[in-house]
Amino acid sequence: MMDRQTNPFLVLFRRLSLAHGLALAGLSSGRRSDFVVITAAATLAFETGRDYSEREVNALLGEWLAGPGAMLATDHVELRRTLVDCRLLRRDDYGRRYGRGAVPHAWQAALDALAVVDLAAEARAIRAADAQRRADRKAQWERRAGAAALPQ
Repeated sequence: MMDRQTNPFLVLFRRLSLAHGLALAGLSSGRRSDFVVITAAATLAFETGRDYSEREVNALLGEWLAGPGAMLATDHVELRRTLVDCRLLRRDDYGRRYGRGAVPHAWQAALDALAVVDLAAEARAIRAADAQRRADRKAQWERRAGAAALPQ
C-alpha cells in the first residue's frame, strides 16, 4: 500500500488542485494521467452499488466542482457526460438512473489509490497552504519595497 507521500495519484491530484480553468477536453487530449486522476476523483463522489437520479448526480457533481474539482472550468453536465463516456458512471437507456460503472482498467489504480483519501480535505489543505505562501511572499515583497523607498 502506498503512503500519502509516495502515492503518485495523490501527488498529481494535489498539483492539479492548484490549477485554475482546466478544461476536460484539454485534459483528455493532453496528459492522460491528469485526465485519469481528475475523472477518477470525480467518480469517487458516488458510492459503489447505489443508483442515483439525474438530479442527485447533478447535485453531487455540482458540489464536487465547487470543492475538490474547483480546478475545472466546466459544469456538472459536461462532467457527467464525460464520466458516462469514460464508463465511470453508467446510465440507463432513459437517462434517469445513474450509478458507478465497472471500472475501466485505465482508471483502476487511480480509483484505488484515491479512494482511501479525503480529497476535499486534501484540496482545501493544499489550496490554503498555497494561499499562505503567496501571502507570505507578498508581505516580504512589500517590506522590501517599503524599505527601498525610505530615504537614506
